[in-house]
Amino acid sequence: MKIRTAGPADADEIVQVKNASWRAAYSDIVDGAVLSGLQEEPSESFVMNLSSPPPLWMTLVAERGPDVIGSITVGRDARECDRDEAGSERPGEVQMLYVNPEYWGGGAGYALMREGHKALNGFGLSPIRVWVFDGNRIGRGFYERYGFELDGERSDHEIGSRTYPLVRYTLPKDRLVDELV
Repeated sequence: MKIRTAGPADADEIVQVKNASWRAAYSDIVDGAVLSGLQEEPSESFVMNLSSPPPLWMTLVAERGPDVIGSITVGRDARECDRDEAGSERPGEVQMLYVNPEYWGGGAGYALMREGHKALNGFGLSPIRVWVFDGNRIGRGFYERYGFELDGERSDHEIGSRTYPLVRYTLPKDRLVDELV
């Protein structure tokens, strides 16, 4: 498996991995009509961001052979600071992390998270946060095993005509990448 920076040519495969992951992980959480209607094409803005990433933003992919099997996007915590405020000692965020369900449990998610963690450290963003669907046992378990802790923050995410509860996890500032082997 190889982890590398994503480019615009990866956009279609990233969307396919995201959709497969959503359909497998969220089948008991998100309305079936939403899952069957997921956008199959990458948005123009996503492709543009892969082509010319904004400051303090990075998407990485995991490849097995010629195939993208997972991706992670990390950057500044947009809920906490705008582009002008982002910088050292401002919070970072895992904006998305998806692995093709065929490869769950094989280390791709951990490898992507580790490299995303390194990127956020390189950007000087700390602490690292991630929002997860409250009912997402798979995602919550993954982040807890990596060392993230529930921090008590909650929010809602609207998809279609429904609202879904989210919980936030924070990776303690003293958790260094090298300690998480």
